[in-house]
Amino acid sequence: MKRRLTMSAVAFATMILTLVATTTSASACWFGLYQPKEPKMLRK
Repeated sequence: MKRRLTMSAVAFATMILTLVATTTSASACWFGLYQPKEPKMLRK
């Protein structure tokens, strides 16, 4: 019983942390909080 509860907690934490990481990385550029400098070779 204890092992099953532990595995469920680990799976839930993994799911939540993956969701948070995906949302954070996708929204950083979307909202304009992170705008990397354009390399000189790509500028026109």
